[in-house]
Amino acid sequence: MLSSRTVDPIEEAWARVEADWGDEEAHRRFIGICVALERLPDAGRRYRHVRENDPARREEAAKRIDGLIVLATQQLQDTRAVPSTTQHKRTLTWAAFFIMLVLMGAGAWLLLRG
Repeated sequence: MLSSRTVDPIEEAWARVEADWGDEEAHRRFIGICVALERLPDAGRRYRHVRENDPARREEAAKRIDGLIVLATQQLQDTRAVPSTTQHKRTLTWAAFFIMLVLMGAGAWLLLRG
């Protein structure tokens, strides 16, 4: 019989990490799932819990937390808005000014010629 209860993919991936802490691929998969689901803080909480409560795995958990901080920082930089520069506005203003001068000059020349 099928259960109507769905399994959280993060829970499942974390269970694999806990089952084989030394498996680099399990850690990568877990973090990848957290990134894909936009739940990176969940990964941080789990690794922090290990760091604070398991002296044997403390150092590895601290390294994982450092990696999560780098990853979160990169995500923030990817989503930041780049401020618009005034250089393009200045160039456009000068171009419009010179076009206006040319048109005014051509109009004055036509008036004086005719």
